[in-house]
Amino acid sequence: MDGQKIFVSTVGDDSGDGSEEEPLRTLEKAIDVANEMREDSDKLIEILLREGTYSVTNTIKIINSQKDDSLLKISAYQDEKVTINAGVDIPLSAMNIADSNFTNAIIDKPNAGSVLQYNLKDAQIEDFGEISLRGHLISDEKEAQAELSLNGEVQKLAGWPNGEYTGLIKPTDSNEYGKRTKSGIANGCSFKVNYDRPSQWSKLEQAWLSGTIGPNYEFDYYPVSRFDSEEKRVYLSRGALEKYYTEPYYRFENVPEELDEPGEYYIDRQSGMLYFYPPEDAPKDSVLTITMSTPTLDVSGKAPNSMFRIENSKNIVFENLIFKGGRGSAITGKNNSNIKFINCEINSFGENGIRFDASTDITISDCKIHDVGQDGILFVSCGNYQTLSPSNIVVSNNDIYNFARLERSYKTGIDFGYRCVGATAANNHIHNGPHAGMIFYGVNNDIYGNEFDHLVTEFSDMDALYCNNSSYPWERGNKIHNNYFHDIGKSSMNGRHQINVRAIRTDNRGCGLNIYENLFYNIGDGGNGNGNNGIGAITAEGTRNRIFNNLFVDCNEAYFNTLQYKEIETADDGTLYPDTIINSSGVEVANTINGAKVADLKKQMEKYLPVYGKQFPELYNYFYEHPNMSKTNEFKNNMIINISIPLSNFNGTQNEEGFRGSQMLTAASGNYVSTSDPGFVSYDNGNLELSSSATLLVEGLPKFEMSSFGIQ
Repeated sequence: MDGQKIFVSTVGDDSGDGSEEEPLRTLEKAIDVANEMREDSDKLIEILLREGTYSVTNTIKIINSQKDDSLLKISAYQDEKVTINAGVDIPLSAMNIADSNFTNAIIDKPNAGSVLQYNLKDAQIEDFGEISLRGHLISDEKEAQAELSLNGEVQKLAGWPNGEYTGLIKPTDSNEYGKRTKSGIANGCSFKVNYDRPSQWSKLEQAWLSGTIGPNYEFDYYPVSRFDSEEKRVYLSRGALEKYYTEPYYRFENVPEELDEPGEYYIDRQSGMLYFYPPEDAPKDSVLTITMSTPTLDVSGKAPNSMFRIENSKNIVFENLIFKGGRGSAITGKNNSNIKFINCEINSFGENGIRFDASTDITISDCKIHDVGQDGILFVSCGNYQTLSPSNIVVSNNDIYNFARLERSYKTGIDFGYRCVGATAANNHIHNGPHAGMIFYGVNNDIYGNEFDHLVTEFSDMDALYCNNSSYPWERGNKIHNNYFHDIGKSSMNGRHQINVRAIRTDNRGCGLNIYENLFYNIGDGGNGNGNNGIGAITAEGTRNRIFNNLFVDCNEAYFNTLQYKEIETADDGTLYPDTIINSSGVEVANTINGAKVADLKKQMEKYLPVYGKQFPELYNYFYEHPNMSKTNEFKNNMIINISIPLSNFNGTQNEEGFRGSQMLTAASGNYVSTSDPGFVSYDNGNLELSSSATLLVEGLPKFEMSSFGIQ
């Protein structure tokens, strides 16, 4: 060996000694060698990959690789470009003009010669996976099917309509409605439409409905069974049309006759033929990647099938690497510490970019994570939820976009999931996602310096930064500060403007957020009617939420709390939350908070108070304060400026402090509300940094330097 360095090359040999002169061939072999070296070494051990693409066909496992005084670093050699690829690459130049039998069947004819074809069996690809039912809480949870990526960007399945949605005729028979549950969708459903486009499709049983035909915040992906052209009725073999206050919208996918737009593709699973309409600006040397599975061998329980699986390991760094082309996740792991990803790129995966469970001291920095089917980055149960020892997770300076491609709801750019403690998300750019940009749960998480934009582009009743801690009211200490939220709440689906969209929301009367020194710009699109319906910057309707020293510019609304003041009767135990209530039928039932029984929450609170109460003494008062009666929320010392977009009165009158809601429930003071430029560096050019004199208009207001937001 060359000291503590192990070299790997695409022209190496695993029988070599790993020196620069005799490099190994595979990363798997290099990791095995490195683990043996770590047992007897307290020095840095480097695996250095020479330039090229390294194919991965099974999960690379790093298990029980831990040494307190030894660091393992896996990186590209110097500035060489190294790609670790689970997929199969095909040069775009290898494709030929599609057969006329295929193109003649396309309904809206594309330009002659624009659709290309390639037989994937020529590349030894026989496994195309299975397109499967997807959607929050109803998904089949199967591995993603084979997808097509062009230069790292996953392309679109051929479908209709292009770039928009269609709808259905509202049923008059209530029996046509069902429930969006796993059992409720089992027998399928049908609905009438005002179009007959599917009558021209030859493979209806292969088509999928993609959109929402139930709650407007949930994604539905259902298989089509047939179309009755006389009745103009669509039949789904599984699915449910659930009645909701907004109208359904959707499109159809995997329809060969609809391959008529650049970026669309279709795979004939019988012949193995790939058909693709490449974008006009695609370079001639473009590379296509067909995503492939990376099965995890020799594993008990459900196999993660990720490209890398890391368990019970510590002190490992991945640096300057590109990961691409898998149907599962790029990296998953549990029970790890001090794992770092520095300056890496992750793209074209069917599940997550990076997921860690029950791990601490994980750093993801200066990475680009995009075109993944689910979460960009996900942490679950990281940190000690009982003692509040922090996870020390740091996610910083990353560019995260085009996530949630397959599971399009409740999958985000960054997710601090269940019971995360002491995680930090700083100076990331999170953008271009169909649903929330970030979701967080847990305690003492710090979210600052990030840029959030062009999020919640396909749904309503959802938010760029979302949490729902009402069932876990002891979760406190979460800080949201010095972030930049812009260009949110501007989408329309099937001609209907989205509604009930915010930059930040703690849902279902969540509590205890600290929101300060953030900049909100261009939230909503002004005017009256649907364009203003429930769209704004912040909603926090529980107790003990503090909103101060923020700058709101051209937002439909700054802050709103829709609850009305009312006297709450004291319960037998002296709290404002009785264990049971009498329902509308006169029956005594358990009282709940967002589905959680009050009696159970009181017991859990008692369990957490010895530790949590020391950090958050207000928890002792939680059951003695009520969102409808207690004035514990604060909206203070904010600046609200509306120049191009008026402050909306569509949902109710804004008060003199610049927010909508009862002043009996919110302590508000020191807010500056105006329709004039207070002293921006350049409003017309989008530079909203405040002059020194403008900051004096509000006590404690910062300048909001535009260069401080996002990637540094």
